[in-house]
Amino acid sequence: MSVKYSPVPTNDAGELPQGWCRSQLHPNCTKRNIIALVVILSLSSVFIISACVGTSWIQNSHFCPEKPKVIPLPHSRKKGLPHYPHTQRRLPDCIIIGVRKGGTRALINYLNLHPDIVTAPEEIHFFDDQQNYSKGLSWYRRQMPYTFSDKVIIEKTPNYFVDDKVPWRIHNFSSSVKLILIVRDPLYRAVSDYTQIRERRLGQGLEMEEFEELAFNGEEEVSVDNVRTQYPAINRSLYSYHLTKWLRYFSLSQIHIVDGDNMVRDPVQEIKKVENFLSLEHKIQKDWIVFDRTKGFHCVKPDNKRYRCLNKTKGRKHPRIDPDVRDILNDFFEPWNQQFFNLTGRTFRWPKEKWEKKRRRRKNS
Repeated sequence: MSVKYSPVPTNDAGELPQGWCRSQLHPNCTKRNIIALVVILSLSSVFIISACVGTSWIQNSHFCPEKPKVIPLPHSRKKGLPHYPHTQRRLPDCIIIGVRKGGTRALINYLNLHPDIVTAPEEIHFFDDQQNYSKGLSWYRRQMPYTFSDKVIIEKTPNYFVDDKVPWRIHNFSSSVKLILIVRDPLYRAVSDYTQIRERRLGQGLEMEEFEELAFNGEEEVSVDNVRTQYPAINRSLYSYHLTKWLRYFSLSQIHIVDGDNMVRDPVQEIKKVENFLSLEHKIQKDWIVFDRTKGFHCVKPDNKRYRCLNKTKGRKHPRIDPDVRDILNDFFEPWNQQFFNLTGRTFRWPKEKWEKKRRRRKNS
């Protein structure tokens, strides 16, 4: 079988016409082909990307990935920074109202692992700060991150729980908003509160009284009757006193109470209860929250993501409190605790020392 070749057209001088290549490997021809290919691929990529983010019908096709689950970085709420198309700033669906030193930071770190939860990047102090509150809801909305409409937005300001004016202000904002309160053993929380302030003052070169001096009135006898209830560290631990004010405006079904002591032991168990409260699927995996033996508390490690822990100020060592003083303060908190149990219909393992002693006895028996 013979192969017939057609002659390549030439001009009168016997040269190839302009635009023809003598060979596919000719340098000029190869360069033109590469440029053309790059242009075609670039235009195709732009078209597909535009279609993915700009249309809903193609988003479900095999050309485009599913709507991104990643939420913009917290600082994307700042004016002028980029954010995903079809996202907007919305007012929160849920507010963590407290309590200070109850574990609010750890709680919101855990909740941030959920793909359907978006949290405000910092404490907003909208309802408890008159200057912020006077700026109105439009200002409050601008403090929220951009997010998709199907995500749950959560804001955290622990001081809300103890501020008298906050319950009715939040109720005026939304009578159906969901609230989360995390509590710990009242005495442990009070000492933790004191420890944080003490460390800050000493770091500034200022003096700080001992906890016992602040917790009791003046030079009077150290007794249950002389506990200084107006001392903020003590007052914030009177949970029933503050919760009563919230129940004037919200039903108990709108307030989910997280057991902060149990969250230290079993974070995932408490997080699942929060997921239920927010009507979300259980998506936070147990192996995403790991205990760091060096630091002494849990850290988060999402699947294939960087290991993250709370900053070094968390888990700080508490000063030693005289055992007799601890017993007196536990006796003082006892009726307040019972009132709280009655209000919530739940019991908590307080005082912490009593339950730890029982646990050690069971372990050794």
